Amino acid sequence: MAAPPPPALSWALPLLAALAGATGPQSFELPGAPIDNIEVSGGAVLVAGGSCLYELRPELRPRRRVVPAAGQSCGEPPGMRSNLLLYYEEAGGVGVLLTGWTQEDGACQVWEQPSYRQRLNEREVVSCLPDGSTAGVVFQQAGAWYLAVAATYSTSADTNHLRCEPSKSDKETVITVRSMVNLKSKEELGIIKRREEPLHFVDALQWGDHLFFPYYTLKARSGNDTEPPSMAVLYQPRPSEGGLSLRGHVYLDCGCRSLIVSSSLVRQGERGWWVGVFRHSHNAKAWNTTAVCIFEMEEMKKQACASTHFNMNGENCEARSIKKLPTLIHSGLVAVYGTVVLNRIVLFLGTDDGQLLKAILNEDMESNCPEVLYEIEEETSIFHKLRLDPVNNNYIYLSSANKDNCNATASKGITTAQKTEHISIQSIEPLWISTLGKSEITVKGENFTRASGIKLILTGITGCKPDIIKVRNVLNDTQMTFALPPTRKEAKSICIQANGKKCSPPMTLHYVSLPSCSRITPNTSWISGGRKITTIGRNFNVVDSVIISDDQRSNLTVSRCPGNASEYHYLTPSLSHATEGKVVDMMLKVDTTFIPCVKLHYHPDPVFINYQLHTELDPDLELKIYKENDNLNISKTEVEVYLSYMTGAQTKKIWFSVQNITKKPDRSTILCKFKREGTDKIDFSTVKVFVKLGNFEHEVKPTSSYIYLYVLILLPIVVGVIIAAFIVTRYKSKELTRKQSQQLELLEYEIRKEIREGFAELQMDELDVVDSFGTVPFLDYKHFALRTFFPETDEEIVLTFYTRVLTDMSGGFASIFSEEMPQETIGEPFYLLVTTLNQRINKGPVDAITCKALYTLNEDWLLWQVSEFKTVTVNIIFEKVAENESGDACQTIQVNVLDCDTIGQAKEKSLQAFFNKNGFLYGLQMDEIGLELVSEEQQRELLDIDGSSEVMEDGIRKLNTIGHYEISNGATIKVFKKKANIRSDVDYSDEHCHLILPDSEANKDVKGAGHKGKQKFKVKEMYLTKLLSTKVAIHSVVEKLFRSIWSLPNNKAPVAIKYFFDFLDAQAESKKITDPDVVHIWKTNSLPLRFWVNILKNPQFVFDIKKTSHIDGCLSVIAQAFMDAFSLAEQTLGKEAPTNKLLYAKDIPLYKKEVKAYYKAIRDLPPLTTAEVEEFLAQESKKHENEFNEKVALFEIYRYIVKYYDEIVSKLERERGFEEVQKQLQQVKALFDEKKKCKWL
Repeated sequence: MAAPPPPALSWALPLLAALAGATGPQSFELPGAPIDNIEVSGGAVLVAGGSCLYELRPELRPRRRVVPAAGQSCGEPPGMRSNLLLYYEEAGGVGVLLTGWTQEDGACQVWEQPSYRQRLNEREVVSCLPDGSTAGVVFQQAGAWYLAVAATYSTSADTNHLRCEPSKSDKETVITVRSMVNLKSKEELGIIKRREEPLHFVDALQWGDHLFFPYYTLKARSGNDTEPPSMAVLYQPRPSEGGLSLRGHVYLDCGCRSLIVSSSLVRQGERGWWVGVFRHSHNAKAWNTTAVCIFEMEEMKKQACASTHFNMNGENCEARSIKKLPTLIHSGLVAVYGTVVLNRIVLFLGTDDGQLLKAILNEDMESNCPEVLYEIEEETSIFHKLRLDPVNNNYIYLSSANKDNCNATASKGITTAQKTEHISIQSIEPLWISTLGKSEITVKGENFTRASGIKLILTGITGCKPDIIKVRNVLNDTQMTFALPPTRKEAKSICIQANGKKCSPPMTLHYVSLPSCSRITPNTSWISGGRKITTIGRNFNVVDSVIISDDQRSNLTVSRCPGNASEYHYLTPSLSHATEGKVVDMMLKVDTTFIPCVKLHYHPDPVFINYQLHTELDPDLELKIYKENDNLNISKTEVEVYLSYMTGAQTKKIWFSVQNITKKPDRSTILCKFKREGTDKIDFSTVKVFVKLGNFEHEVKPTSSYIYLYVLILLPIVVGVIIAAFIVTRYKSKELTRKQSQQLELLEYEIRKEIREGFAELQMDELDVVDSFGTVPFLDYKHFALRTFFPETDEEIVLTFYTRVLTDMSGGFASIFSEEMPQETIGEPFYLLVTTLNQRINKGPVDAITCKALYTLNEDWLLWQVSEFKTVTVNIIFEKVAENESGDACQTIQVNVLDCDTIGQAKEKSLQAFFNKNGFLYGLQMDEIGLELVSEEQQRELLDIDGSSEVMEDGIRKLNTIGHYEISNGATIKVFKKKANIRSDVDYSDEHCHLILPDSEANKDVKGAGHKGKQKFKVKEMYLTKLLSTKVAIHSVVEKLFRSIWSLPNNKAPVAIKYFFDFLDAQAESKKITDPDVVHIWKTNSLPLRFWVNILKNPQFVFDIKKTSHIDGCLSVIAQAFMDAFSLAEQTLGKEAPTNKLLYAKDIPLYKKEVKAYYKAIRDLPPLTTAEVEEFLAQESKKHENEFNEKVALFEIYRYIVKYYDEIVSKLERERGFEEVQKQLQQVKALFDEKKKCKWL
């Protein structure tokens, strides 16, 4: 059904499907035109706008463009729009669609679905006026189908220029009944005419054998008419013959609101209610501007008998009115859709600031506090039509309209006193605040000091509990302040209560979303400041100030120029301390919150070269000022130019008019003119010319005629300077050559040293792996399955549907029935690998800020900026603490640390050493302990940052290390428990560094014999041998892990794997796939890539441990080698190949042979019997009884069915023998859909 025309819409109008529960929307934008109409059919969403009609899938992907043909914009011809979109089904389930357009005198077409064959195209059916209303309903009577359409065919205004004027006999026609055979209007079917006043129809509804048309008079829009809107009712006097007659109309009183903006019919059995959104006709937005009122259909049918607005034959009565108290009061409702769920009426409501609300009514039609289901980020108004998804009623469709900018500012103009018995209220400032609340609003009035129990009452939408706020501070007899709490976006009523008396007359307090910026013009300023900047955005009327954030000075608050809610004007502050241009951040301050806005570019002040003053046109003066080109894009309105001259002892000024600014490749010219009046003579010998831009004012020098003399004078000086520069340059060149030779010598020395050390390390280094790491901390089956099936990030499905189903089945099959596989086969080797990697990483320096390490497998995590380091053995004293029940007494443990370790890293190694020795934890977390250096002279607490910390040139502080405190071998350090609420550790930030120094510090002179005064160079590639040494150190552990995966203990494969691999072999045989590589890929995608790689990259799925980002990077390299072992593609690696590929390049061919042997061994095993598989499944099921939530599992299965439903059904239809399976699938989905209807409540 159609309703009144929408407001002005944006050209990129999105249609949104907002879930009635929570999930984010999908969207569709009509190309080149606004959306005028939406409707839903059997399995599609219909969208019309401009000259276009689209059919969309339920997820809003276009299925087809019905009209016009491709290539034509929806905005052509201009002014065309859709005003009718109706769908109904005839006998046999044939879908029929009616579309109405303003073109061709109000044409209406009838289409058959799904082919969209056009049955009819009739003119003069709907309104052809751009803002004319059209509402229609299709109904069946005596076996035939009819269209009842109400429209504004003409208005009192002159519309001849629109070529949309009906014949004189049809000017008063407002409602017609037409046969769907030809869409012709006939007197015997029903033609209803209005009296003098034009009408605007909102909707058309059928209830039983009656039709209902809500409407209002056009003059009600002007705000001068207080007449309430009405409901016109038509009935069938002769049901067997067809045709409708007007029963009459009845006034609908919803708190004296004169407009209807949206409508919905709610049915429950034999009862029905009409729900309308009513609005006051005045333009000012107040807390009670709109309201929802609900009327019973039967009551309106009985009361409708008046003919105030219509020419009516037969009996009629005096106009009656049905008065209802609003069910909901709100500042800006624009759309409503009602339905019944579990015997409760549920209303979905759209607002003019982009919110979708849900309200639930009780038996007395009272609303709960509506919840916000969805908000449009751009805060554009929601279109007046809401429709439920035809397939899944958990979704609702809405379209978004462009909202006119509200230019309201804080209400400083309220002067009318609003009185209670003892106090009077004159104003409340401000009346526009953000959803964060306001720490202070000011109320002005009288007699405040004489009142007691002063409270502010803040009331929002109906059903929500009001806020009662006590006065914060009574400043004097005429002023007091309150603090307002945060709340959601809406307009609320605000009143003041004192002495227990009645509340003062309410005002409207607007809570709006936080301000946001979309663009800034201009986006540059000169350093001296004073340039006027205009920022475009929304909700600037709640901004307290604009802050310019400059990293070299404290934040600068700028003064605001007059503006409105969508534009913020201010003058840029001076950054005179900046010698070059820079970029600063503009932030909006709202109460105590700072909101990032945009970036502002500062450039050097403009440079003016000279000027020429032309006086030959006396008394007119023409002035040309020449300036250097820059990036400021100065406009003529920003430039002020004046001329000063002397008249006797007085200085006089002439202000020029800037005509234009022209830009050439070498310079820009500012043309100025002045027309003198009077007889004053100017002494041009005393003239000075000044240019003013904001805070920048500059005297421009004239073009000199003595330029050649200056050149002759300066020429010898220039020659002398050139000669001196040549001598100095030659000397510096020799000095630079000498320094470069020294630097190359040092670089050569460093490279030789690193290569030799790397070679020695590869040949001699051994990793002392802790053989006894205690009990492996396996996760139980429930947590293993949960972490495997529901990781933190979702996987993207990139395979084809058939392969996707196979891999999903196999991955799930392996995950469910293979929990013992990680524990029994790879448990200890995998845990040993993770432990070994941790040990290897911590053997060398690790940067505490970035976590990069000298010893790693991943080049991205390689710490190549490291300096020389050495091991320091210290004695750590662990005192007995109450938290450690296992510890007997104080004990001392020798711990190896590095002199480059931070204090935090030393703590971590100490706690790990305690655990390795005792087999249990110390009892305190790392941030609960401190370290204290024990010596004969004094005891000193060791901290990462303290007063002795080194501060670099750019203010960055270096973390303290063991070497910083000059701790040597044999030193004693005591672990102590820190006092409660005292944190001596530092939170690392960009202002700290450890081993990776800032660029300004990295090239400092090297300290050490033989290289004093020389700079030390580092090249990342010098340290790539560390990757290889790490690989060698853990190689045996990696190979043990790999072979535990692709081996068959006791020549027996796990039941789940053997069963599924045999299934894949059988599928290949049934599909006549003879290529063995295809089956190899299936098996690889099913088990290694779907299951094992996921386990290898995520040890936290198997063990109760935390995975660091660095360990994740190393495991990714190992997992890559594992995947390459199963790949059939031959690797061709060059010298530029990534290191993670090169590390295991020589090992991959051997691994591939072992993998093929593994697959062959499984295939050669005897096939499993059905009894063996059933016994295995029964044992697994019994083993994990009562460990999972069956309801959640069923819901996940349902989500899978919905997601792939079309593809599954399509596949089943193409295959023979699956008719029963298809039927069962449809029954399961239908059962789920029925159960899910309860979800709204």
